[in-house]
Amino acid sequence: MPAGATGWEVKAVAWLLDRCPSEFRTYEIFRTHPAALGYVTQFHLEHQVQAIRDAYRSARTTANLKPEPLDELLAALEHEGARLALELEQASSVIKALIGQNSN
Repeated sequence: MPAGATGWEVKAVAWLLDRCPSEFRTYEIFRTHPAALGYVTQFHLEHQVQAIRDAYRSARTTANLKPEPLDELLAALEHEGARLALELEQASSVIKALIGQNSN
């Protein structure tokens, strides 16, 4: 649904909330102030990406796994890192649209 279409902001807020811990849905500010939600969502996703990168970098020396499960772990971390990086990129676009919409 393109930004500006009827109901797009509600769907954008729901999509951003899906990228955050479920407890975020209990805070009224995140539903009534999309810019606040956007700020926290971006921060949250950036730190998730960084955590996956840190885990990937240190897995060989600290995970204490045999070669086969270590390879599986590294593959899972690589996949998850790529998924989160894409979500961060998508969230940034949604946030820009929400902020632009609310500044008019």
